[in-house]
Amino acid sequence: MKLTTTLCIAAAVYHLGGVAFADNKKADELFKQAKKLMADKRYADACPKFEESYKLDPGIGGELNIARCYEEWGKLGRAYRAYVEAEKQAKDAGDSRQAKIHEFVVAIMPQVPKLVIHVLKDAETDGLKVSIDGTVVDPDDLANPQLVDPGPKQVEYSLASGFKKSALVPVERGGTNEITLELPKAKKVDKPIDKHDKDVDKPVADAHPGRSQRIAGIAIGGVGVVAIGVSTAMTLSARGKYNDALAAHCNGMTDMCDAQGLTDTHDARSTANTATIVFSVGLAAVAGGVVVYLLAPKGEPRASEHAYYVVPTITTEGGGVAFGGRL
Repeated sequence: MKLTTTLCIAAAVYHLGGVAFADNKKADELFKQAKKLMADKRYADACPKFEESYKLDPGIGGELNIARCYEEWGKLGRAYRAYVEAEKQAKDAGDSRQAKIHEFVVAIMPQVPKLVIHVLKDAETDGLKVSIDGTVVDPDDLANPQLVDPGPKQVEYSLASGFKKSALVPVERGGTNEITLELPKAKKVDKPIDKHDKDVDKPVADAHPGRSQRIAGIAIGGVGVVAIGVSTAMTLSARGKYNDALAAHCNGMTDMCDAQGLTDTHDARSTANTATIVFSVGLAAVAGGVVVYLLAPKGEPRASEHAYYVVPTITTEGGGVAFGGRL
């Protein structure tokens, strides 16, 4: 009985050892093929073989070979992730190559393109799935810049409702590009009304009736005061320019101006006319603000209360006030 058990165990060990040997031999063959292909700059064939070899015989060296292959191919995002994984393995194993691998990570990082994906706050996100060139983005990582390879990126996104859309986003070596997902707006959910709430149908009385109207009156009047100030400054400026033009180009007389004098005096008169219009509008706004303020209700609001409005107006002939309302 003991002899049979011993023979079974030996056979199992022999079988497992044979499988491991076969895997290592296959990994070594794939590695040699990949090295030759990479030397011939046939990266599209070499990099996948490095990955196949790594699956059969995983290790820090295999991960580094994958990283170098993708880096030489120009697939910087993929190369960066492989370098990071190799550094992690070296750190976990206490391998002396960790410091050197970290230098590779630091060197390649500024060259890796970044794609920033924005999702608007009011957008529908139920069941949101985003992929870049067919690779699904981790939802928890969506808010972070995605490290990708240089070149145009096919960004596809969808919702649980069946909504689907895609966009092509160009990215360059060392650059950062952004895309805002054009998602439909989230539907607003109405808050259910409690039928047992006795106060739900009671109108809320305004504690300060007419307050908004008085604030509007003050605002309109304030705009008018500013307009009057601006018109005054424009008038003084126009007067100064007009007098300067008479003295420098008109010999002090309005009918002896040269070409420059005619231009300067004309500009000064135009500014003065504009100032007059601004002044009129400002004066009308001040008056309108006063009226709006005085007409604001002061007592309890009534359903039959009259509503009035006063607004400043501008026409080609000047400014004024428009007054209206309803009974």
